[in-house]
Amino acid sequence: MFLACMAVVALFWQTGVTIANSVTVQDNEIWLQTASGQRQLTHDGVPKRLPTLSPSGDAVAYVVDHPVPQNAPEETIVLLDLDGEVRQRIVPEGYVPREFERLDWLDDQRIGAMACGHASCMYWVLNPRSGKTIEVMSGGFEYTWSHNRQVVATRGVAYDCDDPREREKGCPEHDSVSLDPGDASYPPEWAGNFDDSYRYSHSHDIGITRDTFVWSPDNKWVAFTDLIGPEDDWYVVILSPDGKMLRDTLAIDPDYKATLEWLDDSHLDVHASKRVFHFVVNGKQFSEIRGISNQSGGPQK
Repeated sequence: MFLACMAVVALFWQTGVTIANSVTVQDNEIWLQTASGQRQLTHDGVPKRLPTLSPSGDAVAYVVDHPVPQNAPEETIVLLDLDGEVRQRIVPEGYVPREFERLDWLDDQRIGAMACGHASCMYWVLNPRSGKTIEVMSGGFEYTWSHNRQVVATRGVAYDCDDPREREKGCPEHDSVSLDPGDASYPPEWAGNFDDSYRYSHSHDIGITRDTFVWSPDNKWVAFTDLIGPEDDWYVVILSPDGKMLRDTLAIDPDYKATLEWLDDSHLDVHASKRVFHFVVNGKQFSEIRGISNQSGGPQK
């Protein structure tokens, strides 16, 4: 049995040739694929999931599920060196609602693991050396890290009323975005140019595109789409960790196959319905480059 679980890390030899190493699960065992062939790292027959290589390429992490009758499974993260020796067994702190569905090496000092329940997801940040839990984030979905692994974008649900008694009666809700760490949240708490009815009629549906959040190469902006009611207008929004928010309208309704793509630090493309819309960040302005949207490529020259 071959599970489609693979992590890839690039290792650079002194010759300058890039060799891609990968790890997979085959018949419940961890296998390392190198330029010289495959090598089996484990031999215990215990079912394993989510194998991933460390950024430095000298360790492997994977998940072992321990079923608990009529309860959530107990999850263990196992760390191996490339000789198959166990470095650490990590049991995350706190209640784990379901099996882990993501395992991320953030850097050589941090591993991330995500599990989702009925209402939201939880994300653990763990120290691979000590096995200690550094942080537990909860109350959101997605948990998309910036390229430098310093800031994580999270989609959550916010209430349109402050009184808990109103919430119990069915207070309106809307999607929200937060960046951790940072001062950024979306939508703004103030009602903008709308009257007081804004709080109860305005809605935000974040991230209909294939990847909800897409970070710019320089990690200064995270982009996403937002459907704002009651008019049901679509926007492309960019949010910075220091709290800046810029947005512009999208001319058509995107579908779930739509994608966002940063061409560089200031140019963002939206691929939707066989058309490409081009946006640019210029100082404090973010707008579509009008008149050049096309069917396949970047801005026309």
